[in-house]
Amino acid sequence: MKSSTLAANEGKVLKGIGVSPGIVIGKAVLLERQRTRFIPRRVTTRQVISEVKKFKEAIEKSKGELQEVKERILEKGFTQHSYILDVHLRLMEDRMLRDETIRMIKEDLVNTEWALEVTLDKISEAFDSIEDEYLRERKEDIRHVVERILRNLTGREPQKVEDLEEDTIVVAHDLSPADTIQLNLKRVIGFATDMGGRTSHTAIVARSLEIPAVVGLEDITAYVGGGETIIIDGTQGAVIVEPSRATIKAYQLRQHHYRYLERELLKYSSLKAETQDGYHLTLEANIELLDEIPSVIQYGAEGIGLYRTEYLYLSRKTLPTEDEHFHVYKKLAEEIAPYSVTIRTLDLGGDKFASHIDLAEEMNPAMGLRAIRFCIKEKEIFKAQLRAILRASTYGNLKILLPMISGVEELRQVKVILEEAKEELRTKGVAFDPEIPLGVMIEIPSAAITADILAREVDFFSFGTNDLIQYSLAIDRVNEHVSYLYEPLHPAILRSIKGVVDIAHEAEIEVGICGEMAADPLYTLIFLGLGLDGLSMNAIAIPQVKKVLRRSTRTEGERLLQEILKFSTAKETELFIRKEMADRFPEDFIQCVA
Repeated sequence: MKSSTLAANEGKVLKGIGVSPGIVIGKAVLLERQRTRFIPRRVTTRQVISEVKKFKEAIEKSKGELQEVKERILEKGFTQHSYILDVHLRLMEDRMLRDETIRMIKEDLVNTEWALEVTLDKISEAFDSIEDEYLRERKEDIRHVVERILRNLTGREPQKVEDLEEDTIVVAHDLSPADTIQLNLKRVIGFATDMGGRTSHTAIVARSLEIPAVVGLEDITAYVGGGETIIIDGTQGAVIVEPSRATIKAYQLRQHHYRYLERELLKYSSLKAETQDGYHLTLEANIELLDEIPSVIQYGAEGIGLYRTEYLYLSRKTLPTEDEHFHVYKKLAEEIAPYSVTIRTLDLGGDKFASHIDLAEEMNPAMGLRAIRFCIKEKEIFKAQLRAILRASTYGNLKILLPMISGVEELRQVKVILEEAKEELRTKGVAFDPEIPLGVMIEIPSAAITADILAREVDFFSFGTNDLIQYSLAIDRVNEHVSYLYEPLHPAILRSIKGVVDIAHEAEIEVGICGEMAADPLYTLIFLGLGLDGLSMNAIAIPQVKKVLRRSTRTEGERLLQEILKFSTAKETELFIRKEMADRFPEDFIQCVA
């Protein structure tokens, strides 16, 4: 991210990623979390035993520290965050992390610190090739675990995060989820870090604790020594160091405005997602963790439109059992009833979670053996998940969503496997919903082009706009050199969505969006015009989308869409829709110009 400077005496403005909304103004405290780099040091064969012993002791000490943190936060009632610490505890036992480090110590005769760092780099490189942002961020969990082990290897005492003064804004190179959970909420009002992404576990904790936060600032620790006044705007992803009085005053006004809007928007949570001319657009939530269920209910979601199952497979030595799947899906079905839960089947490549599965290395894993392709190849792994979903379907309203379907042949192969899973349960006398709805994600251009064929074989469609945009426009959205081409309002994308919606409705099946576009109220009127049946998003975004719906009509959306489809470029469309929404909702679509 780039930093910029305002006029003289205006302070340093840094742009990052706003991961938890809100505006706070306070004094900064710098937490030293900068990573120490180690150099390789030769060890003798006689020293190998003591090096390995030192490594194992550091792991045990690190596990003890995390267990202690977990017990403390459970005592404070933060039960919803304990799962993140469980993930870190399991990572301490990760086979590659332990075995590869020990192998290097023994075979390369190098010191433990260096061997552990090299192992971390190898794991990070593997995660960098993952397209999914949430899954790619899991490498940060591994890095946090390794840094804790390294601290214990070197005997460095970590700086305490509990003993902070009132109205403190924490500035750090990075914060682990354990650090974030321990922040004293009576004193810490926000945080800003050099590292991090929107879907990191630290960001998830910040949102659930409702602490305004900006991450990915790259170099904020270079501008803060401690004691400076800083402003955090978690909504816009901005941090201002040593702002002028005029800037502080402007942000204080914006802060009051934001709090007012927040209170006002929450009033929409319990209201129907319905336009003034009676069109109902189902608003559901995207989640990956059971602990997010309270937010789903709080913000007025009408069910879960996307439950990502990948975390069940990650950070563990063995595959999840059918019963482990079942208990998670059963809880989801029961707690969300009478609304539905759409469970997306495994959307990973086998190399990312099961080291005993022998798969060839791939040049381009994003387009290789992953998601439904992997599931078809590894049928027994897939069937275990399908049987668990089927078993849980008697406890509520469940749907199955298939990722990365490229054509009807793959879909038919899946349907054969699904029927096999059903027959196995019938043979055992296990109850399930025989008519459980089956849907496909429209995220590959070939699926959009052959939507008329797919529509005859499924019960619903769900757009995965993140990948649809990426694959349609042939860009890597995490590549900084071409990320500017990631344009949700590109005419090709809007035409593609419209074509699929028309086909779905002709076939009398429902169609929704579960990609990031759904959460942006800027696009809500466009979605009305397109005639979508539902949107699924981060739960926190639902009230604002609902507000736009309730103050609009579907007819207005259709008229707006007709205008938009005349434009030749995404930029023209964006300028038009931003002006339109600013005119209609000036209190929601203003920007701070201080």
